[in-house]
Amino acid sequence: MPVDVLLQETGKLLKKEADLKFRGNVTMEKLEQALALRLEQLINQDFQQFVMLLYTVDVSERKIKEILAGEGQDDAYLLIARLIIERQFQKVKSRAESRENSPGEWLDC
Repeated sequence: MPVDVLLQETGKLLKKEADLKFRGNVTMEKLEQALALRLEQLINQDFQQFVMLLYTVDVSERKIKEILAGEGQDDAYLLIARLIIERQFQKVKSRAESRENSPGEWLDC
């Protein structure tokens, strides 16, 4: 799957799951910044929703704890955003591969 298609699909998925607000084509920088801002809002205003987002996206709890435990992590929101984007990339790739190997192909035994 081409990187630009992967990025656009990930952007669509995160718009829905994280309630992101941005327009036009998605760039990595735009996606990272929008998600980092959203994470900051959730952590400061609705921590339960932040936890639900992490659960929905299925990000490694260990990795999140490592970031949050880091001393002087001014960019913690951005680092968490990158973890979420990386996980969403994996999901989009996996779904694309599943579509390529449609059930009809393996039912023809």
